[in-house]
Amino acid sequence: MKMKSLIIMGIILLSLLPLYLLYKFLQVKMQPRQSLSRFFLYMVALFFIIFVYTFLLVYLIKTIFPDA
Repeated sequence: MKMKSLIIMGIILLSLLPLYLLYKFLQVKMQPRQSLSRFFLYMVALFFIIFVYTFLLVYLIKTIFPDA
């Protein structure tokens, strides 16, 4: 049980690195501080990315550990 929890935490922590890099990339490309419309577009993109990230992370964990 303890090992399964550590593996799940490791998966979550490892999956945060690409998400952080994508977040920084979007900040540079979209420049949300320049205008309100860019900020809203940036927020919509982040909400979509967070939704997809959460869905894929839960799917991956349920695939690896079906009884979790």
